[in-house]
Amino acid sequence: MATLTRVLDAIEHHIGFPRSRSSGVSRRLQEADLLPSGAPGVAPELDQRDVCLLLATLMSAPKLHEAVDHARAYAAMTPGGVVLSADAPDSIPRSALEYLELQSEIAIGGRAGAVEDVRGHRFQFVHFWRELSAHTPEGTVTRFVLPGQLATHQQAPHRIAGVVKGEAFVNLMKDLF
Repeated sequence: MATLTRVLDAIEHHIGFPRSRSSGVSRRLQEADLLPSGAPGVAPELDQRDVCLLLATLMSAPKLHEAVDHARAYAAMTPGGVVLSADAPDSIPRSALEYLELQSEIAIGGRAGAVEDVRGHRFQFVHFWRELSAHTPEGTVTRFVLPGQLATHQQAPHRIAGVVKGEAFVNLMKDLF
């Protein structure tokens, strides 16, 4: 577990996202009970899933009042926009947030080859619609969009995305956990 202050500092250091902006977004997520709030005199502690949620929300660059909607979308986005049934194989990540959490677990405690693979990834968090694109070192791309949407269709005239290199992602997770 890492304190919220430490997480915000680490995101600024490893990802380059300004602390002035991340503080406001994290406060909105706390108010919506999506991040822990702590207690009087006790700093809120975040786990890997919380850090992944905060990072995804920050990198998707929502307006402050849209932060909660963006965070909830990452918990709902599926690979390729498929509607997953209850009997879908466990090897399929249920959401973009679950995928990021899995990557963070590999970064922290995976074997050396798997960690190097994550270091070669590139994560793109699209700004104008809900999408996470995970680019692997082999050149494959997995797109997470809301269920029922077509992942292969651009949903706005311009595609602008916040990019997190796998190297920075691994360093962030190793620094915090």
